[in-house]
Amino acid sequence: MPAYRRRLFLAALPAAALFAGSLSAPAGAAEVAAAGEMRLDTISVTATRSEKSTFETPQTVTVIDEQELDRHTVTRPSDLTRYEPGVDVTNQPARTGSGGFTIRGIGDNRVRIQIDGVRVPDFPGTNAPSGTYTRDFVDMELLKRVEIVRGPASALYGSDAIGGVVAFETKDPDDYLKRVGKDWTAVIKGGYDSADRSLSKTLVAAGRAAWAEGMVAYTRRDGHALGTSGSLSANPQDTASNNVLAKLVLRPTGEDRVRFTVESFDKKVETDVVSDRSATVLDSRGEDRTRRLRLSVDHTHTAPIGFIDQLQWRLFTTRVTRDEDTTQLRRSGTALARRISNFDYEQSIVGGEVQLSSTVTLFGLKNSFTYGATLERSKTKRPRDRYETALATGAVTRSFSGGPGVPPEAFPNKNFPDTTTLQGGIYVQDEIAAGRLTVTPALRLDYYKMTPHPDASFLNTNIRNFRVDEVSDVALSPKLGATYALTDALTVYGQYARGFRSPPYDDANIGFTNGPSRYEILPNANLKAEKSDGFEAGLRGRFADGSSFGVSAFYNLYSDFIESRQIGIRNGITQFQARNIANVEIWGVDGRGEWRFLPEWGLFGSAAFARGEDRDTGLPIDSVAPLTGVLGVRYDRADGWGAELLGRGATRHSRVSTPGNFQAPGYAVADANISYEWDPTLSINAGVFNIFDRKTFNYRDVSGLGANRTDIDRYARPGRTFAVNATLRW
Repeated sequence: MPAYRRRLFLAALPAAALFAGSLSAPAGAAEVAAAGEMRLDTISVTATRSEKSTFETPQTVTVIDEQELDRHTVTRPSDLTRYEPGVDVTNQPARTGSGGFTIRGIGDNRVRIQIDGVRVPDFPGTNAPSGTYTRDFVDMELLKRVEIVRGPASALYGSDAIGGVVAFETKDPDDYLKRVGKDWTAVIKGGYDSADRSLSKTLVAAGRAAWAEGMVAYTRRDGHALGTSGSLSANPQDTASNNVLAKLVLRPTGEDRVRFTVESFDKKVETDVVSDRSATVLDSRGEDRTRRLRLSVDHTHTAPIGFIDQLQWRLFTTRVTRDEDTTQLRRSGTALARRISNFDYEQSIVGGEVQLSSTVTLFGLKNSFTYGATLERSKTKRPRDRYETALATGAVTRSFSGGPGVPPEAFPNKNFPDTTTLQGGIYVQDEIAAGRLTVTPALRLDYYKMTPHPDASFLNTNIRNFRVDEVSDVALSPKLGATYALTDALTVYGQYARGFRSPPYDDANIGFTNGPSRYEILPNANLKAEKSDGFEAGLRGRFADGSSFGVSAFYNLYSDFIESRQIGIRNGITQFQARNIANVEIWGVDGRGEWRFLPEWGLFGSAAFARGEDRDTGLPIDSVAPLTGVLGVRYDRADGWGAELLGRGATRHSRVSTPGNFQAPGYAVADANISYEWDPTLSINAGVFNIFDRKTFNYRDVSGLGANRTDIDRYARPGRTFAVNATLRW
């Protein structure tokens, strides 16, 4: 049996065992289902681009609603994944903070992040090795739900969803108005989190008049660096952010909704970069500012137009700018100099999409079609400037020696040229219902073209005049899923999904020589798109008393992965280039469930196990998580009280690609959450995390770091912390 088939078979064993056990008592399941009404299903709108119960989707999707966001006092991206085994968010303690999402071992720019259906701009992936990669562009306070789609989703979302989708959805005016049952409301919310000593304040005003609804919401957040449980602290930081969300919703008829949205996110971080200090760098201060602006209008029409049951369209523009300013006091011999570096980043996206749905009967079977088209144009810039002033003489230089045989590096410069990327796609999905069986084929055709615009600033760093070229291609992404209801309480499902990712702008067109560090990076216009083939199968159960479970096995094969590799040495300069090298396989099992053993009590848990391997070298994949799990007990009373006691943990991350790399130790910690809601007027939530103050590491934070590093404790996650929030509504 080939290796990949053997691994797929092994991954499927737990699901098969559970499946067999469920079949042994179908009558019992039916009896439970008949004993009372089912609880309301959790609805996903991301997994299939239409409203669908998560019980009926042919792949694993997690929905985190507003109640859970509040109950778990979520203030940062890593809080979202605290109880989501198999999904992680990195944290960089030196300066950057929250990084990107990793889903089933695939992360950063390979995971699509969107907010209200609009793609959130990315960040250069070439910054990840230096620890300066971030996608912390969304404030958590004004969200009403978050959906996490695990595994390739290119058949519906295109290039940047090869690893999955994280979909944020913000609150609408109606979400505030229906909570109080009035045509106007005002909301005040405050929160504190000791993990970073952050204080948040939120003000909301919402109202309705005739067929118009509107809202304005503002969140201010002030804090510091995320604490650690190790012997070293993170670099000292002061953080401040402002987030404004305004919406106008028009409902001129019962079948139409037109929504205008303006969102502005602005975050400033000041860092004393203690970790930079050395015999050469006497002092280092950083000031980073991230701004994201989004303007959008969308329209939903639910009355039939011929064979079209529903029509949706959206136009949007969004932009992220990030300014990274560093001031250092440096010493060379006895001379002192002040070096100021200004590294900026900007990505703007303008786009639109249209989506339609139709239901027809073909050959006696109900066919529910979802189809549409998307078009986006993005512009990306990465200007860099640096100058140094000699304190003794006042002389200023913008040119830094590259050493023997290498021209000096001149500023201002760009390590990749300004780039315009055009992406367009058309897709169609059909849900074919045949009794208890639903088959869902889907197909998407994507076109992308990446055009570089080299200028004088790019030539200052591309000192060897490496050629950069236009890159374009077409990709076809099919998907086939199926669900089968064994009984009213049990459903089995399976899916195959093809994924792809077009070559990113910074890998294809980077041309950069770092003389002092004696290395250079060459562009590669011949890069091919990354590809994936994903398989998933699972079993779900839901019962009348509120109990439920789900288990799935998956196997994902990735080919033509783009990685930077050393390709040679020229004139004493080590050369690197992005190439299609890696063929990676990742397989595993994940599951979750809850047993409502009494009406007000529930025992719940979730776990994820995965293995990843580079098929060319046989080495482990560092980004694949060890075995992780959550186990807890929940108590909910009808009068508004609720509480949870949870344990979460992970085994040692022993599968690392380099023997000398740090292996994140296993850990087990306990958390407690309590909540109270007094009518719709007042709600309070509080939590204590890592109650016994254990030292813990998240494996993603330390991936690739040497075990002999003296600052490894700086990467430890927080020890015992607490968080609280309170909301008052009128």
